[in-house]
Amino acid sequence: MTQSFSFPVVVCRPALPRDTADVLEFTKFTWDDGDYIQYVWDDWFADPQGILAAAEYGGHCVGIAKITLSAPGQWWLEGLRVDPKFQGLRIGSHLHAYVNAWWLAHGDGAARFMTSSTRVKVHHLAEKLGYQKVLEMKELEAPVTEEPCETFQPVQADEIPAAMKFALNSPQLASSHGFFDIGWDALQPTKEILASMQEQGNTYWWHDREGLFLAWRHTDDEGDVLGISLPVCPMERLPEMLRDIRRLAAQRNCVGVFWIAPLKADILSAADAAGFIHHCEHDNYLYEKQHG
Repeated sequence: MTQSFSFPVVVCRPALPRDTADVLEFTKFTWDDGDYIQYVWDDWFADPQGILAAAEYGGHCVGIAKITLSAPGQWWLEGLRVDPKFQGLRIGSHLHAYVNAWWLAHGDGAARFMTSSTRVKVHHLAEKLGYQKVLEMKELEAPVTEEPCETFQPVQADEIPAAMKFALNSPQLASSHGFFDIGWDALQPTKEILASMQEQGNTYWWHDREGLFLAWRHTDDEGDVLGISLPVCPMERLPEMLRDIRRLAAQRNCVGVFWIAPLKADILSAADAAGFIHHCEHDNYLYEKQHG
């Protein structure tokens, strides 16, 4: 009788609690300073509107991917990770195709994700699945400026419609293809999103409605960082506004300012004039796919 031997195959499925140990182990060293997966894993499990996918191989979880409903009709693909010991099995491709199929079956609107400009295989896979590159972006950062700043006034709840109109008509939003970032999540602005940001204290008029600043905030190992979602003002005054944002960040007890800015010459020139620098060796690409 002839014996046959079967080799493990990659199986994509919804993540299970038993995957936790494997995931936290292989994401320990995603980057030199670790990975954020450990901080969001429980929340991702509890999310009832997206899917947290896992790739299983040989009885172990060797990769993950998440798709999240960020706002009505706006979905975000994130957290694609593969155990480095299992590179070469096209696990990332399997996961991306799996969450894309889930979204086509259960989602709507548009799905987006951001990836490094160096990840050529991801670019090819995205195009194969029907995603289009809609924006090139650059990570910028600047230290805070310990100086007084009285140019910002909080947007009030009844001013959200005016702020929305101001943002939609801005050259800065046009430069970013109609998107802003709220923490590694590119969204098209809506009144509901602005209202949520206003409740969190992250919307400001600048110079008595000459400009509008939309922000987000996150914490890293060094402390709180003020993120720039959208700085709106006449383009020639953008360096002035960005310098004021550095002062505002100090007033908010932040240790720095971060901006995933559109890769446009006038934007980058203004950021450079305001003291922002670019540390990463790569840029980022934003991909989008419309449902249906």
